[in-house]
Amino acid sequence: MGIEHRLQEIRRESSTDAPGDPERFRRVALTETEMMSQGDAIRATLEANARPLAKIAADLKDRPIRRIATVGCGDSWISGYGVRHVVERMLGAVCEPCEAFDFATYGLDVVDGETVVIGLSSSGKTEPVIGGLKGSTERGAYAIGLSNTLGSPLMEEFPGALHIRATRGGWPTQSSTAAMALKLALTAAVAEAQGKDASSLRAALDTLPDVVDSVARSFYEPAREVARRLARADLVLLAGAGPHYAPAAFGAAKLKELAPIHAIAFPLEEYHHYRTQKAGDPMFLIAPDEASHGRALETAIMSVGSEGTCIALVPEGETEISEVADVAWHLPAVAWETAAIVYSVPLHLFGYHAAVERDAIGLGAPRLGD
Repeated sequence: MGIEHRLQEIRRESSTDAPGDPERFRRVALTETEMMSQGDAIRATLEANARPLAKIAADLKDRPIRRIATVGCGDSWISGYGVRHVVERMLGAVCEPCEAFDFATYGLDVVDGETVVIGLSSSGKTEPVIGGLKGSTERGAYAIGLSNTLGSPLMEEFPGALHIRATRGGWPTQSSTAAMALKLALTAAVAEAQGKDASSLRAALDTLPDVVDSVARSFYEPAREVARRLARADLVLLAGAGPHYAPAAFGAAKLKELAPIHAIAFPLEEYHHYRTQKAGDPMFLIAPDEASHGRALETAIMSVGSEGTCIALVPEGETEISEVADVAWHLPAVAWETAAIVYSVPLHLFGYHAAVERDAIGLGAPRLGD
């Protein structure tokens, strides 16, 4: 079998990086529709899963839980970083986001009856996710499948099944944020079954759909303005600490999928351990909380000192980082449990607008020698 034939078998993406590619821009258009209706998807998902969440919570009420693995590929994998600290604080178990191929190939040896494995796949058919959950159940773990697709293997073959009421005709936006909200609702349900207080998390989830919609509307134009300014950039950096690595990684993914350009996400501290930012490089700095504020401020100072461009996502009322950064986006005050979801939304918007603005000046993916 020739390499070209094998390439066609392996390749899953039908669009190309060429400027104006019709298939890519069909999905770009769908991404806009989906990213602007994330609140509805989150609301519908939470409302539809009350009964299955109660069943799973009852199953896990008296079961010892030592470890929770959140398994997926791409954004499905990254979503675990945005919720892991909430899960750990609420349930008192280690929560580890696991890339699905790595988990299925290397991670099953330490899975046992005190492990809960949560697999996420929009199609419900992603082979490494299915394989990891099957291997886990064979070792006694409790497996939960999350998917947009009813009737898929992920929804039919494991003890727990949760349906995400989101679409993914474009590149993932609402399918990821609704999934994160559902994982948090699962955490609340299990915590309550164990006799713990989950009122703070419940309150955060109740207000989340409206906050997400408000942020999407408020930052649509600011994201477009920055996209126009950075339309010729071939590389974008994104950094965030702890759960805020998730928005950074989502933002990088949207740029690689939609724009399509090079984008690199990394934990905040790692910025300082390499010569990360070069002159002219733009960087999005995600800094919603006090815990990472000091290091985020130093990162903004280093960014400007490197002659890069720093776009900071900070809470309303923040002044120190805002005074240093080239651009500051002030987001409304949100509960710490859901901040990673809310701060993802402006980065979805930027990825969409970057694609549109680059196309308007005839740019596709960067090529060697350009």
